[in-house]
Amino acid sequence: ASVARAPHTLAIIDGELRRSYARWYRLISAVVAGLDTMGLAAGDHLVTVLQNRWEAATLHWACQFAGIIITPVNWRSTTDEIDFFLTDAEARAVAYENVSSAAISSSAVAQKLPRIALDHAGASDLSFAALASQPAPDAAPRVDAEAWSVMLYTSGTTARPKGVPRRQRAERAAAVAHVAQNLYANGECTLGVMPLYHTMGVRSLLAMSLIGGTFVCLRRFDVERALDLIAAEHVTNLYLVPTLYHDLVHHPRFATSDVSSVRKLGFAGAPMTDGLLKKLQAAFRPD
Repeated sequence: ASVARAPHTLAIIDGELRRSYARWYRLISAVVAGLDTMGLAAGDHLVTVLQNRWEAATLHWACQFAGIIITPVNWRSTTDEIDFFLTDAEARAVAYENVSSAAISSSAVAQKLPRIALDHAGASDLSFAALASQPAPDAAPRVDAEAWSVMLYTSGTTARPKGVPRRQRAERAAAVAHVAQNLYANGECTLGVMPLYHTMGVRSLLAMSLIGGTFVCLRRFDVERALDLIAAEHVTNLYLVPTLYHDLVHHPRFATSDVSSVRKLGFAGAPMTDGLLKKLQAAFRPD
Protein backbone atom coordinates (compact mmCIF):
# COMPACT_ATOMS: atom_id res chain seq x y z
CA ALA A 1 0.00 0.00 0.00
CA SER A 2 2.86 2.40 0.77
CA VAL A 3 4.45 1.56 -2.58
CA ALA A 4 1.18 2.50 -4.31
CA ARG A 5 0.72 5.69 -2.29
CA ALA A 6 4.25 7.02 -2.31
CA PRO A 7 6.53 4.99 -4.61
CA HIS A 8 9.28 7.62 -4.68
CA THR A 9 9.29 8.44 -0.96
CA LEU A 10 12.44 7.42 0.88
CA ALA A 11 11.66 4.25 2.84
CA ILE A 12 14.96 3.09 4.32
CA ILE A 13 18.42 4.51 4.92
CA ASP A 14 21.51 2.60 5.99
CA GLY A 15 24.74 4.52 5.49
CA GLU A 16 25.15 5.09 1.77
CA LEU A 17 22.15 2.90 0.93
CA ARG A 18 18.93 4.81 0.30
CA ARG A 19 15.85 3.12 -1.13
CA SER A 20 12.47 4.52 -2.06
CA TYR A 21 9.39 2.40 -1.41
CA ALA A 22 9.29 1.29 -5.06
CA ARG A 23 12.98 0.35 -5.20
CA TRP A 24 12.85 -1.37 -1.81
CA TYR A 25 9.78 -3.34 -2.90
CA ARG A 26 11.67 -4.63 -5.95
CA LEU A 27 14.53 -5.68 -3.68
CA ILE A 28 12.15 -7.36 -1.22
CA SER A 29 10.52 -9.19 -4.13
CA ALA A 30 13.93 -10.46 -5.24
CA VAL A 31 14.62 -11.76 -1.73
CA VAL A 32 11.26 -13.56 -1.73
CA ALA A 33 12.35 -15.30 -4.94
CA GLY A 34 15.69 -16.10 -3.35
CA LEU A 35 14.03 -17.68 -0.32
CA ASP A 36 11.96 -19.75 -2.75
CA THR A 37 15.11 -21.13 -4.34
CA MET A 38 16.30 -22.17 -0.87
CA GLY A 39 13.16 -24.24 -0.48
CA LEU A 40 11.68 -22.15 2.31
CA ALA A 41 7.90 -22.18 2.40
CA ALA A 42 5.04 -20.56 4.32
CA GLY A 43 5.12 -21.66 7.94
CA ASP A 44 8.86 -22.29 8.01
CA HIS A 45 11.05 -20.46 10.55
CA LEU A 46 13.98 -18.34 9.36
CA VAL A 47 16.18 -17.44 12.33
CA THR A 48 18.18 -14.21 11.94
CA VAL A 49 21.14 -13.17 14.11
CA LEU A 50 21.54 -9.61 12.87
CA GLN A 51 22.01 -6.02 13.88
CA ASN A 52 19.67 -3.27 12.68
CA ARG A 53 20.75 -3.09 9.06
CA TRP A 54 18.85 -2.78 5.82
CA GLU A 55 19.23 -6.47 5.06
CA ALA A 56 17.53 -7.38 8.36
CA ALA A 57 14.59 -5.07 7.58
CA THR A 58 14.42 -6.46 4.03
CA LEU A 59 14.36 -10.06 5.27
CA HIS A 60 11.58 -9.12 7.70
CA TRP A 61 9.37 -7.83 4.89
CA ALA A 62 10.27 -10.65 2.52
CA CYS A 63 9.17 -13.16 5.13
CA GLN A 64 5.85 -11.32 5.55
CA PHE A 65 5.11 -11.67 1.84
CA ALA A 66 6.26 -15.29 1.70
CA GLY A 67 4.48 -16.36 4.88
CA ILE A 68 7.79 -17.43 6.43
CA ILE A 69 7.93 -16.90 10.19
CA ILE A 70 10.86 -14.58 10.77
CA THR A 71 12.49 -15.45 14.09
CA PRO A 72 15.07 -12.81 15.01
CA VAL A 73 17.38 -13.36 17.99
CA ASN A 74 19.98 -11.25 19.74
CA TRP A 75 23.14 -10.87 17.66
CA ARG A 76 25.15 -11.19 20.89
CA SER A 77 23.88 -14.75 21.44
CA THR A 78 26.42 -17.40 22.41
CA THR A 79 26.92 -20.68 20.60
CA ASP A 80 24.84 -22.54 23.20
CA GLU A 81 22.05 -20.00 22.84
CA ILE A 82 22.16 -20.27 19.05
CA ASP A 83 21.90 -24.06 19.30
CA PHE A 84 18.89 -23.65 21.58
CA PHE A 85 17.10 -21.08 19.39
CA LEU A 86 17.60 -23.05 16.18
CA THR A 87 16.40 -26.27 17.78
CA ASP A 88 13.51 -24.76 19.72
CA ALA A 89 12.21 -22.83 16.68
CA GLU A 90 12.68 -25.83 14.38
CA ALA A 91 14.55 -23.45 12.09
CA ARG A 92 14.76 -24.26 8.40
CA ALA A 93 17.54 -21.70 7.77
CA VAL A 94 19.61 -19.04 9.55
CA ALA A 95 20.93 -15.63 8.50
CA TYR A 96 23.98 -14.09 10.13
CA GLU A 97 26.63 -11.38 9.75
CA ASN A 98 30.25 -10.87 10.78
CA VAL A 99 29.39 -9.90 14.34
CA SER A 100 27.54 -13.19 14.89
CA SER A 101 29.73 -15.38 12.68
CA ALA A 102 31.81 -16.90 15.50
CA ALA A 103 28.73 -18.22 17.30
CA ILE A 104 27.23 -19.52 14.06
CA SER A 105 30.42 -21.23 12.89
CA SER A 106 30.78 -23.05 16.23
CA SER A 107 27.10 -24.02 16.40
CA ALA A 108 26.61 -27.67 15.53
CA VAL A 109 22.96 -27.05 14.71
CA ALA A 110 23.71 -24.08 12.45
CA GLN A 111 26.21 -26.12 10.45
CA LYS A 112 23.43 -28.53 9.48
CA LEU A 113 21.16 -25.77 8.13
CA PRO A 114 21.16 -23.59 5.02
CA ARG A 115 22.93 -20.36 5.98
CA ILE A 116 22.58 -16.84 4.57
CA ALA A 117 25.70 -14.73 5.13
CA LEU A 118 25.36 -10.95 4.95
CA ASP A 119 29.06 -10.11 4.94
CA HIS A 120 31.54 -12.88 4.14
CA ALA A 121 29.99 -16.12 2.95
CA GLY A 122 31.75 -19.40 3.51
CA ALA A 123 32.00 -22.08 0.85
CA SER A 124 28.72 -23.69 1.91
CA ASP A 125 26.85 -20.43 2.65
CA LEU A 126 24.58 -18.40 0.41
CA SER A 127 25.50 -14.74 0.30
CA PHE A 128 22.72 -12.22 0.84
CA ALA A 129 23.84 -10.46 -2.33
CA ALA A 130 23.21 -13.64 -4.32
CA LEU A 131 19.89 -14.17 -2.55
CA ALA A 132 18.75 -10.67 -3.52
CA SER A 133 19.93 -10.87 -7.12
CA GLN A 134 17.16 -13.17 -8.36
CA PRO A 135 15.00 -11.72 -11.15
CA ALA A 136 11.55 -11.72 -9.66
CA PRO A 137 7.97 -10.61 -10.22
CA ASP A 138 6.46 -8.22 -7.70
CA ALA A 139 5.87 -10.13 -4.48
CA ALA A 140 2.27 -10.62 -3.39
CA PRO A 141 1.10 -11.80 0.04
CA ARG A 142 0.81 -15.58 0.15
CA VAL A 143 -0.87 -15.97 3.53
CA ASP A 144 -3.84 -14.44 5.29
CA ALA A 145 -4.13 -12.41 8.47
CA GLU A 146 -4.33 -15.49 10.69
CA ALA A 147 -0.91 -16.81 9.61
CA TRP A 148 2.09 -16.47 11.91
CA SER A 149 4.19 -13.39 11.14
CA VAL A 150 7.07 -13.32 13.59
CA MET A 151 8.32 -15.19 16.64
CA LEU A 152 10.19 -13.19 19.26
CA TYR A 153 12.03 -14.78 22.16
CA THR A 154 11.68 -13.65 25.76
CA SER A 155 14.83 -12.72 27.66
CA GLY A 156 14.89 -15.95 29.65
CA THR A 157 15.93 -14.25 32.91
CA THR A 158 14.43 -16.99 35.11
CA ALA A 159 14.37 -19.95 32.70
CA ARG A 160 15.04 -20.81 29.10
CA PRO A 161 13.77 -18.13 26.68
CA LYS A 162 10.34 -18.82 25.21
CA GLY A 163 9.40 -18.14 21.61
CA VAL A 164 6.28 -15.98 21.36
CA PRO A 165 4.62 -16.27 17.93
CA ARG A 166 2.47 -13.39 16.68
CA ARG A 167 -0.01 -13.44 13.84
CA GLN A 168 -0.06 -11.12 10.84
CA ARG A 169 -3.28 -9.60 12.18
CA ALA A 170 -1.73 -8.89 15.60
CA GLU A 171 1.35 -7.30 14.06
CA ARG A 172 -0.70 -4.97 11.90
CA ALA A 173 -2.97 -4.01 14.80
CA ALA A 174 0.03 -3.31 17.02
CA ALA A 175 1.61 -1.13 14.34
CA VAL A 176 -1.62 0.86 13.85
CA ALA A 177 -1.86 1.29 17.63
CA HIS A 178 1.75 2.46 17.76
CA VAL A 179 1.05 5.11 15.13
CA ALA A 180 -2.04 6.27 17.02
CA GLN A 181 -0.46 6.28 20.48
CA ASN A 182 2.55 8.27 19.31
CA LEU A 183 0.52 10.62 17.08
CA TYR A 184 2.72 9.87 14.08
CA ALA A 185 1.91 11.77 10.90
CA ASN A 186 2.44 10.92 7.25
CA GLY A 187 6.08 10.94 6.24
CA GLU A 188 7.71 10.74 9.67
CA CYS A 189 11.34 9.74 9.95
CA THR A 190 12.50 7.53 12.82
CA LEU A 191 15.85 6.39 14.11
CA GLY A 192 15.77 2.61 13.76
CA VAL A 193 17.89 1.75 16.76
CA MET A 194 15.66 -0.46 18.91
CA PRO A 195 16.63 -4.02 17.92
CA LEU A 196 14.59 -5.84 15.30
CA TYR A 197 14.68 -8.94 17.54
CA HIS A 198 12.54 -6.98 20.04
CA THR A 199 8.95 -5.85 19.75
CA MET A 200 10.04 -2.18 20.02
CA GLY A 201 12.21 -2.47 16.93
CA VAL A 202 9.58 -4.32 14.91
CA ARG A 203 7.01 -1.72 15.93
CA SER A 204 9.22 1.11 14.67
CA LEU A 205 9.78 -0.63 11.34
CA LEU A 206 6.12 -1.45 10.66
CA ALA A 207 4.85 1.93 11.86
CA MET A 208 7.04 3.79 9.38
CA SER A 209 5.85 1.62 6.51
CA LEU A 210 2.22 2.24 7.48
CA ILE A 211 2.60 6.02 7.22
CA GLY A 212 4.98 6.25 4.29
CA GLY A 213 7.80 7.15 6.66
CA THR A 214 11.54 6.61 6.66
CA PHE A 215 13.42 4.05 8.77
CA VAL A 216 17.01 5.14 9.42
CA CYS A 217 19.09 2.12 10.41
CA LEU A 218 21.47 2.43 13.34
CA ARG A 219 23.11 -0.97 13.55
CA ARG A 220 24.11 -0.68 17.19
CA PHE A 221 23.60 2.26 19.51
CA ASP A 222 26.35 4.86 19.50
CA VAL A 223 25.52 8.32 20.82
CA GLU A 224 27.68 10.30 18.41
CA ARG A 225 26.44 8.34 15.40
CA ALA A 226 22.85 8.77 16.60
CA LEU A 227 23.30 12.54 16.90
CA ASP A 228 24.88 12.68 13.44
CA LEU A 229 21.97 10.75 11.90
CA ILE A 230 19.33 12.84 13.66
CA ALA A 231 20.84 16.00 12.18
CA ALA A 232 21.70 14.64 8.72
CA GLU A 233 18.45 12.78 8.06
CA HIS A 234 16.11 15.20 9.88
CA VAL A 235 14.74 12.50 12.17
CA THR A 236 11.29 13.56 13.40
CA ASN A 237 10.63 11.03 16.16
CA LEU A 238 12.58 8.92 18.61
CA TYR A 239 11.38 5.71 20.25
CA LEU A 240 13.96 4.54 22.78
CA VAL A 241 14.42 2.99 26.18
CA PRO A 242 15.01 5.59 28.92
CA THR A 243 18.68 4.65 29.37
CA LEU A 244 19.42 5.59 25.75
CA TYR A 245 17.70 8.95 26.21
CA HIS A 246 19.86 9.45 29.29
CA ASP A 247 22.99 8.71 27.26
CA LEU A 248 21.91 11.12 24.53
CA VAL A 249 21.15 14.18 26.61
CA HIS A 250 24.16 13.74 28.92
CA HIS A 251 26.69 13.32 26.10
CA PRO A 252 29.13 16.25 25.70
CA ARG A 253 28.15 16.66 22.04
CA PHE A 254 24.42 16.93 22.67
CA ALA A 255 24.50 20.67 23.44
CA THR A 256 26.09 21.45 20.07
CA SER A 257 24.06 18.98 18.01
CA ASP A 258 21.06 19.93 15.90
CA VAL A 259 18.10 17.90 17.17
CA SER A 260 15.47 20.49 16.23
CA SER A 261 13.82 18.13 13.73
CA VAL A 262 12.75 15.77 16.54
CA ARG A 263 9.17 16.64 17.45
CA LYS A 264 7.96 13.44 19.15
CA LEU A 265 9.51 11.29 21.87
CA GLY A 266 8.33 7.81 22.81
CA PHE A 267 9.74 5.32 25.25
CA ALA A 268 9.13 1.80 26.54
CA GLY A 269 10.98 -1.12 28.02
CA ALA A 270 11.71 0.47 31.41
CA PRO A 271 10.30 3.14 33.76
CA MET A 272 10.98 6.79 32.94
CA THR A 273 12.08 8.97 35.86
CA ASP A 274 10.54 12.40 36.41
CA GLY A 275 13.97 13.97 36.34
CA LEU A 276 14.86 12.53 32.96
CA LEU A 277 11.44 13.40 31.58
CA LYS A 278 11.97 17.05 32.55
CA LYS A 279 15.44 16.96 31.03
CA LEU A 280 14.04 15.64 27.75
CA GLN A 281 11.29 18.25 27.73
CA ALA A 282 13.83 21.03 28.10
CA ALA A 283 16.34 19.52 25.67
CA PHE A 284 14.01 18.66 22.78
CA ARG A 285 10.88 20.78 23.44
CA PRO A 286 8.81 18.17 21.60
CA ASP A 287 5.28 18.68 20.37
